[in-house]
Amino acid sequence: MSSLTKMLSILDVFSSSAMTMTAEEIAEHMGFTRTTCYRYVKELASVGLLVSNNGSYMLGPRIIHLDYNIRQSDPTLISAGPIIQKLVQVTGGDALISTLYDEQVINVLHETGVENLQLGYGRGRFMPLFQGASSKVIVASMSRARLKRLHERHNAEMGEFGDWSTFWRHCQHIVETGYWISRGELDPGFVGIAAPILTASSGEINSSLSLIFRGEHFALYDQKVLGKLLIDAATRIGETT
Repeated sequence: MSSLTKMLSILDVFSSSAMTMTAEEIAEHMGFTRTTCYRYVKELASVGLLVSNNGSYMLGPRIIHLDYNIRQSDPTLISAGPIIQKLVQVTGGDALISTLYDEQVINVLHETGVENLQLGYGRGRFMPLFQGASSKVIVASMSRARLKRLHERHNAEMGEFGDWSTFWRHCQHIVETGYWISRGELDPGFVGIAAPILTASSGEINSSLSLIFRGEHFALYDQKVLGKLLIDAATRIGETT
């Protein structure tokens, strides 16, 4: 691991349960010497990625600026905006765009619906790789060889899909259906339905489009009609990216 990678990895130690840390705490958490950690922290603070507050450090304003730039430049987010707004108006559900990053799925866009659901995994949160419709439709779209490697690395955390044959058949079923529904897997009482986004320029699937509803709200819909609506929207997003 290069020095730059080690320095940037410090940003990953901050979370909703550890929003501020001293340089000593960071060094202990990362396994760095104090001298090395002080140097890294100073560099990150000098460019606004960290800020100091009474001896502790927290994520800095430069990250907010980078987030703004992402929103203005990411082709998927730009093309998805109007489509998602229309989808939310028609269905009333909350909409999410989720993207695969280094064997993690992160929500990059969240458009709230009529109920303004308090999701446990909103924008900026990493989601479980094998739970929830948003993640499952992305994972299921991977090649057999890639799925096999993924299964070997994460077998212990896959529960009922710990058996390779069962996992493979499940992924094939998702692909054949074209969308997937999860009920209460991430938030009790909520139902998620998701479809993969095929990026036209690369021919790859690294993102998904999801709608989230309260269970009683979702029950009002014909799920096949809702699935078709979602697939059409995901297709339009993919065609422009």
